[in-house]
Amino acid sequence: MSLKDLNIACIGLGQMGVGIAQNVQASGCQFVVCNRTPEKMQPFVAAGAKSARSPREAASSADIVITSLMDDQSVFDTLLGEHGMLAGMRAGAIHIGTSTISPGCSTRCAELHSAQGSRYLAAPVAGRPNAAAAGKLFTFVAGETEAIERARPVLASYTQSIIELGPDPAAAASLKLAVNFFAASLLEALGQAFAFAEKRGVLAPMSGMMKGFLPPMEEYIDRIANRRYTEPGFTLNAGLKDVGLMLSAAAEVRVPLPIASLIRDKCLAAQAHGLSDQDWCAFTEMARLEAGQPALAMAQSSSTAPDFAHAAPG
Repeated sequence: MSLKDLNIACIGLGQMGVGIAQNVQASGCQFVVCNRTPEKMQPFVAAGAKSARSPREAASSADIVITSLMDDQSVFDTLLGEHGMLAGMRAGAIHIGTSTISPGCSTRCAELHSAQGSRYLAAPVAGRPNAAAAGKLFTFVAGETEAIERARPVLASYTQSIIELGPDPAAAASLKLAVNFFAASLLEALGQAFAFAEKRGVLAPMSGMMKGFLPPMEEYIDRIANRRYTEPGFTLNAGLKDVGLMLSAAAEVRVPLPIASLIRDKCLAAQAHGLSDQDWCAFTEMARLEAGQPALAMAQSSSTAPDFAHAAPG
């Protein structure tokens, strides 16, 4: 079936959701958007999309619903209740969940959809907002084979690679957390290495070498080397949420992650230094502070409630 024959809804227009939605809408499908902040829907409506007042309304006519949300709670808030997706989803419709959530939440979503007669695909994404806008995300997808095949053209509209993981939705959530843990560990290593290189006067060549060794991390290398954490693609608050998910999921299977524990503490310290709303790699500043480098001049940032937003580290 062509994408132009499908009715597709996107719920959640945060930094990642916007890019995903732009690519889906560009496919020519019948398109519906839903977001808690109505202003974020206006560019899509101006381009021909319909706006929905609730997740239930968005799902009511959709063949496929894509959600891009912040955490487990926002996923359940969107699914359940009188105005939730499940109250509006038709039998056989597919929910593609792109959020970074716990394995247990993914399993529960699949159970809820199965009871409803709809289908759930756990399909978290990896990549920064610029990759979402360019349709170059990586998707880890798990669910029923038939649902994956039906959804494949939609997944392909915003991804460069689809990694299939079988029927267990927890597998997709687990792989995403493992990838995030590895990425966070690299950031911590870069922060420590750059703190040393800066005090020894070799930060610039060190930064250049790291870009050659780690091309996918180039944006992070620039940010950390130049202490530029503004205009975040993924905030420190969101990063701390992901680190918490990593530690909880690891504890369930009795896998100690001492580096993740260290990163959690670095994130908490960075919050105390007013970096909550900066890019999440700002936790690497703690290595510089511990080395006696001057602190960044940052105003204490204020936390804001999630806006159906989700962004994934790349």
